Amino acid sequence: MVDNKINSLKKKFKIKVPFSVIEKKMEENFLDLSKNLKISGFRPGKVPISFVKNRYQKDVMSKVTEKVIQEEGNRKFEEKKYRLAAQPKVTLLSKIDSKEDLEAEYEFEILPEIKLKEFSSLELKKYVSIVEKKDIDKVIDNLFNDYKDYNELSTNRVSKSGDRLVISYKGFIDGSLFDGGSADKQPIDLGNNNFFPEFEKNLTGKSTGDDIEFDMTFPENYDRKDLQGKKVKFNIKINNILEGKKLNDENELAKKAGSTDSKDLRNKIANELQKYSDELSFNALKKSIVDNLTKLYSFSLPETLVNREIDVIKSEIQNKQVAKKKPLDENIKKEAEDKVKIGLIISEIGIKNKINVTEKEMETALAKICMQYPGKEKEVIEHYKQNPNYMNSIKGPIFEDKVMRFIEAQAKIKKEKINSEELLNKVSGKVIDDKNNKKGKNDK
Repeated sequence: MVDNKINSLKKKFKIKVPFSVIEKKMEENFLDLSKNLKISGFRPGKVPISFVKNRYQKDVMSKVTEKVIQEEGNRKFEEKKYRLAAQPKVTLLSKIDSKEDLEAEYEFEILPEIKLKEFSSLELKKYVSIVEKKDIDKVIDNLFNDYKDYNELSTNRVSKSGDRLVISYKGFIDGSLFDGGSADKQPIDLGNNNFFPEFEKNLTGKSTGDDIEFDMTFPENYDRKDLQGKKVKFNIKINNILEGKKLNDENELAKKAGSTDSKDLRNKIANELQKYSDELSFNALKKSIVDNLTKLYSFSLPETLVNREIDVIKSEIQNKQVAKKKPLDENIKKEAEDKVKIGLIISEIGIKNKINVTEKEMETALAKICMQYPGKEKEVIEHYKQNPNYMNSIKGPIFEDKVMRFIEAQAKIKKEKINSEELLNKVSGKVIDDKNNKKGKNDK
């Protein structure tokens, strides 16, 4: 295991600036203020310097001190060619309101020096999956379930899987109707797993006109944080029960799904499945590249970045409400170190090889996000462009993928054909043990 050493990147230095330099810069500031201040009783540009000094002495002193500290620090960083891992901690050692020379101490961490290696000797396996007829047939079967014709019940019976129920419901938490917890004449298809299993279970075996009341608890990892783990009481009225009838003709299904005929539908499905398969293949390759890069390089890590990543991981654990199931802090620290390490390696490869994210690539990615919010595209674009962190969340994955493609183009790639299920398991980390899945003669 590679030992990620920490602490060797910490630096410290002091600066000392003669008070005469501070004083000169203050005089320049006082002069600018006297020319631009608009004060009652004085003509524009004619405010006496003595008046300005008397009123703004402390403000100007603080402003000049802060600027000088920043300029001197930046000059030192450039002189030493330091690449900072985070903002430096600056401690003022002299008093601002005195006429002493300005003294300050900088404490900071620098990024490690990473000597890049050739990727031509890197041997990688790339899993390739070609879409088969059975994959397309599976999607077709699902579409037949989705595009049923629903009609009134042919016989007087209770609800079952495959039926469409039209319901009106209200949900109460602690006796109060919760936001978004009611609907009138809401269709729900039993067996499609679009609602909670407990919800569907209570709607199965019921008749038209039934009034149902039951309690259920929202999952701890539910999308809405205000409902996570909350107990809710539902009052439901079953307005109608419709039975679903599958279409018999694939051409008819194709037209309902927006295609011209069966052949057109199957071609579209094949293209989408292949696109998805290619994405899975690339994701599996990326995982392999990351594993290889982690083993290939060894360098010290900035403690600041590691601690920041630990905080992010812990925050994610708390948000998902699975803290008890997560590994201990020592494992979280290892996970954080690995993430920081691979992030620094990818960044260095991109910088050294002049890999950049283009404006067009950013616009394309943003357009895909906008598709999730039809009718609100303009607001989404403005929201992202006004928030640098949101734009970076788009830029980061694009940059990473381009670096991965760069490595793929140079490495020795050995392709291996596998089926779609095996490829999905490779990406998800599942391992299929054929021996355990096959029963022998003596198995009962």
